[in-house]
Amino acid sequence: MRKIKLLLVEDDEEDFELFEETLDEIETFEFETTWVSSYKKALEKITDENFDLLVVDYLLGAYSGLELCKKFRDMGKIAPIILLTGKGDSEVDRQASEIGVNDYLVKRDIKAPELERSIRYSMKNHEIILALKVSESKYRAVLKQSQDILFIADTNCNILNVSHSLKAITGYRKEELQKEGLLALIQDEEVKVKLKKHLSDKKAVIKQSATIRCKNGELKSVLITCNYQQAFTEDDFVHGVIIDKTEEIKALQSRLVNEKLESTARFMRTLAHEVRNPLSNISLAIEGMEAEEEEVSPYLSIIKRNSGRIDSIISKVLNSSQIETMAFEPMDLIDVLRKVIENIEDKAHLKGIELVVNLPQKPLPVNLNEEQFSLAISNLLVNAVEALDKNKDGVIRVSIEGNKLYISDNGPGISKEDQGLIFEPYYTRKTNGVGLGLASTLGILKAHQINLELDSDLGLGATFILTLPAA
Repeated sequence: MRKIKLLLVEDDEEDFELFEETLDEIETFEFETTWVSSYKKALEKITDENFDLLVVDYLLGAYSGLELCKKFRDMGKIAPIILLTGKGDSEVDRQASEIGVNDYLVKRDIKAPELERSIRYSMKNHEIILALKVSESKYRAVLKQSQDILFIADTNCNILNVSHSLKAITGYRKEELQKEGLLALIQDEEVKVKLKKHLSDKKAVIKQSATIRCKNGELKSVLITCNYQQAFTEDDFVHGVIIDKTEEIKALQSRLVNEKLESTARFMRTLAHEVRNPLSNISLAIEGMEAEEEEVSPYLSIIKRNSGRIDSIISKVLNSSQIETMAFEPMDLIDVLRKVIENIEDKAHLKGIELVVNLPQKPLPVNLNEEQFSLAISNLLVNAVEALDKNKDGVIRVSIEGNKLYISDNGPGISKEDQGLIFEPYYTRKTNGVGLGLASTLGILKAHQINLELDSDLGLGATFILTLPAA
């Protein structure tokens, strides 16, 4: 049998005795009853003790039972309350409900069955409210602590509630996306259309990879999962999660590129040595023939020139495959960058290209292989210059923000298809290119533990973003 600690607030002793007799008739509960006869004494009791149930008379001298009930709720107490009155009054009933009274009984009608039902109902109602509060508390804790973006939205993806991680991942506060909704983050129009269609079709679960643009302009790869929820008493809604997959995808891409670079490097080292040996013999034979056969000299010159080009290509191949042997020394990154920029300035100015450099005045110490790192930066700058070859108002910008180095141009941009290929060894869009420039650059930067990203769209220029390792 359940034991209930009950506080009865009743200013009439006879009514108290009648109430207690009625309680004795109830066999489903065991009661530990405390009786107080005034508002003041009741206030002391509810301040000092906890009760399972309050039964309060509507009239308490100069005060009303409603005032005591309100005070009880204002103290944060959640135990159920039953209000007793001398007669039925719809206005009192309404006020009692607003305050948080669980049930309302007319004294003259109180019999054991009615009182038992009221107590049982009030206790059950209290348990439901308590469970809801616990559930809400857990829900809010999840929203607050989640590393992913948890959200509840209407069927148009307008935010109703969202976890604190929205700002951590995107830089936006809930209020900033209130008007445009979550879809405003998504960059791909096709993905937006697909999500809208899924929601209009009321599909239960939707999973979609997407690219979102953060408040600072950074692009992130995410997985969006939406659950369409039909609500029978209110409007339908959507709840879901947005998981940031950017680092995971970068790590996978980095691993694949490293594996490809290592495999290619092994193959090219073998091939280069195999080609260089007979090439050396050809060069020696040409030198001997030049001294004896003047009439074939022009042809020998052609052979010699092209042999030299082959030898140069082989040197590039070997250099690009020897990244792992680099030696690193502490030096000032700013000083190294300025030297590389100085070497490229003349070429840029001859083509009418403006170089805008925004580097910190203070030294930025890092561990570098100066020769190889300078080659990597030079490759990126030369690519930018060549991209602006036919641009009358070409601008190249070099800047550092935090631990990121930006090299950008306002050239024709790079298509999404080419972005997936330009770092591949031996892929080139140039007529006389070997396709080792950017592949070598990527390998050099990876050896320095520097992450390289490309942000570009056709017609909108290109930005290479180098993320330096944490100091």
